[in-house]
Amino acid sequence: MSEIIRDNIFKVRLPLPFKLDHVNCYAIKGQDGWSIVDAGLNYGPSRKVWSEFMDRQGFGAGDITGIFVTHYHPDHYGAAGWLQRLSGSPVYMSPVDAALTEKIWKNSFQNIEIFSRMYLENGVPAGLISEMLDNIVDMRQRVTPHPDITTLSGEEEVRLGDRYFQVVGTPGHTDGHVCFYNKENGILLSGDHLLPDISSNISLWPHSHPNPLDNFLTSLAENHRLKVSLALPAHGECFTNVEQRLAELKEHHRERLNMMKRIASRGATAYRVCLEVFGNGLSSHEMRFALTETMAHLAYLEKRGELRVSWENTVYEYSI
Repeated sequence: MSEIIRDNIFKVRLPLPFKLDHVNCYAIKGQDGWSIVDAGLNYGPSRKVWSEFMDRQGFGAGDITGIFVTHYHPDHYGAAGWLQRLSGSPVYMSPVDAALTEKIWKNSFQNIEIFSRMYLENGVPAGLISEMLDNIVDMRQRVTPHPDITTLSGEEEVRLGDRYFQVVGTPGHTDGHVCFYNKENGILLSGDHLLPDISSNISLWPHSHPNPLDNFLTSLAENHRLKVSLALPAHGECFTNVEQRLAELKEHHRERLNMMKRIASRGATAYRVCLEVFGNGLSSHEMRFALTETMAHLAYLEKRGELRVSWENTVYEYSI
């Protein structure tokens, strides 16, 4: 499924086998070929959509001049290697997230012990941990083959189609997340940084920055300097009310922090806080992200001195 957004900018909606059932990637046509922003997950239904889109638009993989990946998460990075093998084109990422592909995806089996210990130390029951770890291993096959990555400095302009876009570092959702901003037309390819209806998942992972929520809120504040008339997100519809959305996201996280502080003030593990905020009807895949998002908010509060964390009976417990 695809639609034209602006002259020569196409949104390509790729299916995902999760509750969040799609990712928007973008194909931008230029005189010299096509630029791709984000690649989707490497599995059959997604590859089929890419092939159908190329056939419909009358170009082949060899006409792709560059693949630009906003961050290392599998629904954005997963098919980059497959597209690179078809096209021979370079794959571009930030150096931070390029390094994370090595740590997370290429060493996923070695990371199992690290993730298992993190879940245990934050109060997750052993039976659920096993399901959450299986989910990580299953994802590995959907991010291979791995591409050869050319890293972006974060300061340069890149050519997408016939337009030039500034690479904008937006850490938070991942440590090295980038957006692409065209000042002339006010277009922001926002990846998972700015979404129209849901908040980006901000998670604390073993290999991530110790305070990702602070990074995200700082990135939001810096976004006010960009004059954006149209945001092209990775999930949901393209939107124009960017300033309003920035304010909504800031308020959402303020409310979420207050809620988690109130729950943790009685003394609780991250898992207990997570259950009270998100409920216990989550799949193991969803629980992975709900728990690490909870941990990111608790870490933010702890670093601000609003909560303290202690080691109690083999788990971390938060309190005031």
